[in-house]
Amino acid sequence: MKIGVIFTGGTIGSVLDESGYIGPKDGTTFRVLKQYEDEYNEDVQFDAIEPYRILSENLDAKHLVKLFDTIRGSLVTKEWDSIIVTHGTDTLQYGAAMLGYVFGGSKIPIVLVSSNYVMDDPRANGLVNFRYAVEFIKGQYGTGVFVSYCNKGEYPTIHRATRLQPLIPYSDYVASVQDSWYGRFEMENYISNSEYHVMDGQMALFTEDVRVQLTEDAGEILFVHPSVGMRYPALSSDVKVVLHGSYHSGTICVEESLKSFVKETKGLQIPIYLTGLLSGADAYETVQVYQELGIQPLHTSSEIAQYCKLWLALSNGLDVKRIMDCSVAEDWI
Repeated sequence: MKIGVIFTGGTIGSVLDESGYIGPKDGTTFRVLKQYEDEYNEDVQFDAIEPYRILSENLDAKHLVKLFDTIRGSLVTKEWDSIIVTHGTDTLQYGAAMLGYVFGGSKIPIVLVSSNYVMDDPRANGLVNFRYAVEFIKGQYGTGVFVSYCNKGEYPTIHRATRLQPLIPYSDYVASVQDSWYGRFEMENYISNSEYHVMDGQMALFTEDVRVQLTEDAGEILFVHPSVGMRYPALSSDVKVVLHGSYHSGTICVEESLKSFVKETKGLQIPIYLTGLLSGADAYETVQVYQELGIQPLHTSSEIAQYCKLWLALSNGLDVKRIMDCSVAEDWI
């Protein structure tokens, strides 16, 4: 078996140096691969490349497009049975969602791997994450894009790339929306999630032969998060869609400030989509109000994934309404 490993930097490829700061340095970025080969010495052939080397908080459109092109080119020119992408944990959800919507239809597994600490730190989970990415690949348990990650005190878990929740501040805990993990390894045995399901909207937005573009920034998306006493920002001429977060129960304040904002967006024909409302749950009366105003909830989905989906759609001239109407109608996308 031949696995392509695409290194991009991040904590998994970094070191804490004499300055007291963490960063990717020459000779450290491939460390997890050497640790795996030294520890397990299995009959797996790795082919490693490094299109760029950054800390993932510096991830931007330029690097994402380079990663798209690297993977797309490798699928055509390399005889790889699968691909592992090392990635920083800070923006793991963004990189995973982007790859999920671009390569979700891949016939081979593409698995993202990160580490919560540098690889020579005994607390690091990077080697475990890498090992079970390999085990998932060897077991041929799925195709498309996934994330392999082991939280402290838990089993190594495989997540679908478009389902990751935002990280909790001060925490490196990785989870899928509504705990909808794809599979996990318990005592070396792979256990699939019997409650996991895939909807049609989970499919990739592109075929593998398409060179995907990404605008320099996501300025056409106004991403709004609720807060007590908030004032809605002015709408610039660039904005084409609003993505609105919610409180934990899928609620937002529905007083005059929202009504004035909705009136303005309607006048400019700008749709508003909302994340955070759980499908099938008892809803508050405020939910009824914002739905009657025309705000469309994207039930039970990752807000980061929806943001990435919108950015990709707008950047590549896709029919945003059709794509997001599908998201309105279906869960887990």
